[in-house]
Amino acid sequence: MPLSDHTSDAQHPDGKLYHRIFNLANRDLCPWANRYVYWLKQPIGWLLVAAIASALIGIVVAPQGWVMFAALTGVIAVGVAWPWVAIRGIHCNLRFKRRRAYEGDRVQVVLSIRNSFPWPIWGLAVEGGFFYEELSGNDDSTAVALARIPGWATSEFVWDFEPHRRGLYPSAGSKVSNAFPFGIWAARDDIEVDSKLIVWPRTVKLASVPLVRGNELAATGCLMDFAGNTGDVLAVRPYRQGDSLKHVHWAQTARHNQFIVCERQAAAQRNVNVTIDTDPRIHSPSGIVNSLEWAIRVSASLIREFHEHGWSVTCSTRKNNTHFEQRPGLESTFDSLALLEPVQCETFSDLYANTDTRQTFRFVVTTAARMEQLQGSDGLPANTRFVVLSAEETNKSAKSWLEIDCNQSIPGQLQKQWERLCHDTWSAN
Repeated sequence: MPLSDHTSDAQHPDGKLYHRIFNLANRDLCPWANRYVYWLKQPIGWLLVAAIASALIGIVVAPQGWVMFAALTGVIAVGVAWPWVAIRGIHCNLRFKRRRAYEGDRVQVVLSIRNSFPWPIWGLAVEGGFFYEELSGNDDSTAVALARIPGWATSEFVWDFEPHRRGLYPSAGSKVSNAFPFGIWAARDDIEVDSKLIVWPRTVKLASVPLVRGNELAATGCLMDFAGNTGDVLAVRPYRQGDSLKHVHWAQTARHNQFIVCERQAAAQRNVNVTIDTDPRIHSPSGIVNSLEWAIRVSASLIREFHEHGWSVTCSTRKNNTHFEQRPGLESTFDSLALLEPVQCETFSDLYANTDTRQTFRFVVTTAARMEQLQGSDGLPANTRFVVLSAEETNKSAKSWLEIDCNQSIPGQLQKQWERLCHDTWSAN
């Protein structure tokens, strides 16, 4: 049986020593000197060092060093002058073919480049604004590379962009760069952005909502035993002026010799508030499992589900309180979620707006770290349900209504637990 690649250091005594040597060799011992030596990370830095060394050889050792100095100087001059001139002969415009998208959607990007020179330009690239550092995994911010721009012409390039993180794209200043022909130095110029892309947090498809009783009569909501025009028949009563003839109970009308109508249930609802805990101190660091991003995605899923079922929904954060009841409001709320930034909050009451808790049912999306802070606290708002994201294995809090393990499939857990809890609330009715 082949050995596993993940062999422990105990099985390999030299493994721990190797890791120590590796870490020591890659440790930054003089961080204060980075500003003076980081230019050596560029190819032109080493060419300059080689040119200086060749000049010293020509002065001190032999005149042949001047030949190498002239060759290196020529390469540096061409490698710097050509990109510098080329980048000043072009003008770039960038736009997206869509205004809004979800995380993971494919969006077409259109880049228009006008070349003012009569000769073609090679080696252009678009850098910056399309990737986050923690997602790219390296320092390369190149979004796309372009082969050739004809002279005295305007060219359009179209490519598919798949955003993996909510936000506004380009997220930073996008630039067009040119390092042709040697790639030792890149000249850059800003790209004019004609339209930006708002990327919404992706949502998890849910199929129902829990039973949230209310006394505010509405066109949609839970059916209650109030007199109305929808739902099951509650009783019969004599006809009143304005009653619809379709509600007439003809058998009872014939029996009593007067119009008798059916009294039906009415739809009532309670305002639902989704509160997002964005305090960075209670969330896990950035990485594969980012509890802050998943808290926003879970909240967006709940907001969309309640909205699709016709509920009156509010979304609250530390410095954001947005109310919406129709689809244009849903777009503005998701736009706010796309641009939401983490904000510290000292007390739990700072998370939500000062609304009447008797008329508002609140879902708080937070983490296990926040629940530990609330273990001994009393006087939490009534009608509050906690949706808890847990990045570490902890005991389930008594105050948690739904708890999700971030180390497993979060969409699958949310769908399964949400449907079960919704079914339980309706079954207990």
